[in-house]
Amino acid sequence: MPEIVDEVVRTDAATTIRLIGDVSVRTVSELDATLVAETARHSGRAIELDFGRVSRVDTSALAAIELARSERSDIRVVRLGERERALFETFAGTAPAPFEVARPMPWLARTGARVLVIARAVRALLALAVATIALAGSVARRHTRLPARAVGDQIATMGTSAIGIVALLSFLLGMSIAFQGAIQLRRFGAGLFVGDLVGLSMVRELAPLMTALIVTGRSGAAIAAELGTMRAGMELDALTTMGIDPVRYVVVPRVLALLIVLPILTLMGMFVGLAGGALVAKLVLHMSPLAYTWRLVDRLDLWDFGRGLVKSFAFAWVIGLAAAHLGLRARPDANGVGSATTRAVVAAVFWIIVFDAAFESVATVTGAW
Repeated sequence: MPEIVDEVVRTDAATTIRLIGDVSVRTVSELDATLVAETARHSGRAIELDFGRVSRVDTSALAAIELARSERSDIRVVRLGERERALFETFAGTAPAPFEVARPMPWLARTGARVLVIARAVRALLALAVATIALAGSVARRHTRLPARAVGDQIATMGTSAIGIVALLSFLLGMSIAFQGAIQLRRFGAGLFVGDLVGLSMVRELAPLMTALIVTGRSGAAIAAELGTMRAGMELDALTTMGIDPVRYVVVPRVLALLIVLPILTLMGMFVGLAGGALVAKLVLHMSPLAYTWRLVDRLDLWDFGRGLVKSFAFAWVIGLAAAHLGLRARPDANGVGSATTRAVVAAVFWIIVFDAAFESVATVTGAW
């Protein structure tokens, strides 16, 4: 069930309960529980319900508020839209209190509130990761079944349509590295080693990283948009009502598809990039394909390919969990879906680069590779 209480901010003047999303019969229980808890405090502070980020309200919210007002009369509703204000005036019989600008919160309180928001998001992400891993393991042990053809359809959507763009960019990237390396190495009579340069760069670093970024822009954005749209259309709520776990139905198939597709695309990108380097070595250095291949065989081994594939598996988890997490937490409106999609791509790209840098640093320092 989506959370509608975004945060609770307590100042000397009032306790502000900031709501988000749809305040409806399916979600009003959280508002009711929060009002009961704050009413029981008897702190002397007025209670403000901030509806500034609420997209829809029904009469169940009015019932919860009027019930709380029977215990405390100092409950105010602020930042209502025109439709919501008309609803309150029609059914509650009285207009809500006008919006009053609260005194600025102290910087320490603002920092603490921000830390609590981040902590909630991290907790939700960890819960999603644990649930996804547990369900994926259950599927592997055949204790849990996924919807028919769910993983296969996702593989076809994510993988088949990405082959062309990954191959083209890998080929051009291999050519670019070979061009730059040939110009510099030829000055020292070491043009023969252009194969070493292209091989190590593509296999260890550039093919996994570039493929992950392409898949993030294509499939990661699509996952976040799909899940955000499903939340806006209340499809996820419908699944929960029917007793179907949304994580098993919509998240696990997409993550498993990424775990299969991304390493395959990465491996393809490695070999296509090496072929691009071979073309440049032939045209610029007049190096025979046999000599180029011999340098690759002499310099590369299975551990180098394994290094790139290990990264691709990790990148697949990063892309899948970032897109699913932000898609499931998207605001249930058009702006929320667009914002979640953008944030999913930015977050995935950021953590891919961070993980890649950390992986290379640890591998270099420890000499593990």
